[in-house]
Amino acid sequence: MAEVTVVGAGLAGLVAAINCARSGHKVRVLERFDHIGGDPYIRPAVDVTPMDPKRLGDFIGVRLEPPYVTPTEEFAIYVYGRRYLVPGSRMHLHSVERGSRSTSLDMYLYERAREVGVEFEMGVEMNSQKDFAELPPNTIVATGLEVEPFLALRRPYLEVYGFIGKTRYEGPPRIMGFFDYYTSYYNYCANANGVAFALAFDGRPVTESQRDEWDRQLREWEGMGFETWLPHEGVVATGKITSPCLFAGNKILAGTLAGMQDPVFLFGVQSSLVSGKIAALAVEDRERAWRLFHSFTSAYKYSWLYKRFFDAQPHFLRKRGLRLGFGAYQKYPSLLQPAIDIALKSLPGYGKY
Repeated sequence: MAEVTVVGAGLAGLVAAINCARSGHKVRVLERFDHIGGDPYIRPAVDVTPMDPKRLGDFIGVRLEPPYVTPTEEFAIYVYGRRYLVPGSRMHLHSVERGSRSTSLDMYLYERAREVGVEFEMGVEMNSQKDFAELPPNTIVATGLEVEPFLALRRPYLEVYGFIGKTRYEGPPRIMGFFDYYTSYYNYCANANGVAFALAFDGRPVTESQRDEWDRQLREWEGMGFETWLPHEGVVATGKITSPCLFAGNKILAGTLAGMQDPVFLFGVQSSLVSGKIAALAVEDRERAWRLFHSFTSAYKYSWLYKRFFDAQPHFLRKRGLRLGFGAYQKYPSLLQPAIDIALKSLPGYGKY
């Protein structure tokens, strides 16, 4: 069978490569870094996402289990200083380590890819329209949050700014989300496998005073300190209501570049895994893959509109609404659980595999 080229050795690219190889293709993966696991400036990191590991693993053909995918024990939400606690299981949350350590999901998928004969070329940068035009038809492009492919393939994106913190931290997997005056998005901190990762971000530059206020809250409320904060600029794939897109000319898109990212909370791990499988299917059957992709992203436009509505609200209305919602969920979890389950189904791909 024909050789398949995959650009990007992140979650979507690795899943696509594994499935293409299992279908009988010779697979070559081009990765911009000289290692698996992404940019060491922001790794190791901990992502937390709603997920059904058993069903998702069956769909992508890779078993998902600890320490690579671990149930998140607790979700602590701080809404303008008021704390709410939700067991992670209620929202089907799972913690995923990203990076080059042996306990990361990236390395786990890399080893599975090598087992089925996938070949890797490291240190290959693909930045321009010319670079991508020279790749063969049906190349799968899964380049994550790197801005150059968005520009080269004319895909919409939003710029985000902020600070990253990384430290060693032992404890059960948890996530903390912070809604406050210092961001129009939300800040989060999560830990797993002895690593804690914190991200303060916004659609405009975050000041040091805003960062320091959150740092104070983390230390006082959670006993978690980060000695160094690294400034960071990046992109997210939620620039337009039409962001989800499986094809760009004769190329197949996967992961974040394909717009498989939740526009509200920016969840992306489970969607990237799903997207990698769909991209591999597109090599064999473009029409079937497109139908599946369309089904998996059918609620995106509603989530995108909700996010724009939320962003337009002043802080005093956000404070009132979020406290009302999380307070009710903490007090009456059984009554509101059906609404949570419906909301989770709006995530790209969630519950449809």
